Amino acid sequence: MNALQSLRRGVIATAGAVFASLFFCLQVSPEWLTGWGTVILVAMVPAQIVISLVWQSSYPKRLADLPQPLRGIAFTGLNVLVGAAVAYLAWRTVGGGMDLPTPFLIMYLIFSVAVMLVLVVPLQCWPFAPAIRHPGLMGGALLLAAYALAYALFRGLFDFGFLAEAPFYRPELDPQGLFMAWIPLVFSIAMLVPVLGLVLFDFWPVSALAGKVALLGKQPVFGLLALALIVAVAGGLWTVFVGQGMDQVLFMVRICVTVNFGYFILLVMFDGVPALKLPQPWRGLILNGAAVGLAVAMLSLYESLAQRHFALPSGGPTYPLELWLASAMLAVTFPLMVVVGSYFKRVSAIRG
Repeated sequence: MNALQSLRRGVIATAGAVFASLFFCLQVSPEWLTGWGTVILVAMVPAQIVISLVWQSSYPKRLADLPQPLRGIAFTGLNVLVGAAVAYLAWRTVGGGMDLPTPFLIMYLIFSVAVMLVLVVPLQCWPFAPAIRHPGLMGGALLLAAYALAYALFRGLFDFGFLAEAPFYRPELDPQGLFMAWIPLVFSIAMLVPVLGLVLFDFWPVSALAGKVALLGKQPVFGLLALALIVAVAGGLWTVFVGQGMDQVLFMVRICVTVNFGYFILLVMFDGVPALKLPQPWRGLILNGAAVGLAVAMLSLYESLAQRHFALPSGGPTYPLELWLASAMLAVTFPLMVVVGSYFKRVSAIRG
């Protein structure tokens, strides 16, 4: 497939995924979408990361060898089974089995996605990839580690005391960690901006340093060096926006979630635009600029439709518009893009 055909296919696939996602989001109530809808769909994302990024949608081999569309249906079914199990277990434990999806449950599941992406992207599945050769066992170990690490950090960092007067609040479910719960959640989403941005830079300048010093190219040194840069950039974003008075939830959604959505479009639907043959950092600068442009356009589209159909107010204390935008973009559209761009992708394109 030449560059023009690949670009055209990416545009068509993206438009289809966005249209289908928006159609779904506008048919259900905002309360369901930002509640149970987010719980169910976000619980499936870490498994999607394993299937699409770690296994490259080529394992289990029995599923990968199926002709399309059976191949896509089979991988989607596997993803749904794992995600449903995760959602149920998280609901029974972190969520306390309550009738309503509480912030405890929703924030934990969102946080686990950020933890999974850090383990897979900068750390390149270390220490599991070098120690476990069987892809199924490695993927399972990675999933368990991501949820366990996310839970440990959740218990140590998240404090929901600001919700103590809410009817759903239960002290035994509140980790009573070091920070008001929004702070670690927002910062974890802010960290994904440089995580995904560095992918478009091919991890320059860390990769350039690794080319000169061999030790820096080995895990976990490479991942830790990249992680230090990621934390520094996320901290810089926090200082520029939140430090200058921007509400942290508005910062999370209108800056971080939106830009990450632009990154996902380029990385998932356009495979990172491999046809753009430029040396780094110029390639990364152009692609990051394109991602920001896509983010602005998508935010405008999603927000205008949400306002037209639901007239959701913006801002605290409940942030109805912002939570709808975050759910619509990253809980609905992003998983659908993975299904379209990875599970139903032509086998020849993946293996070729």
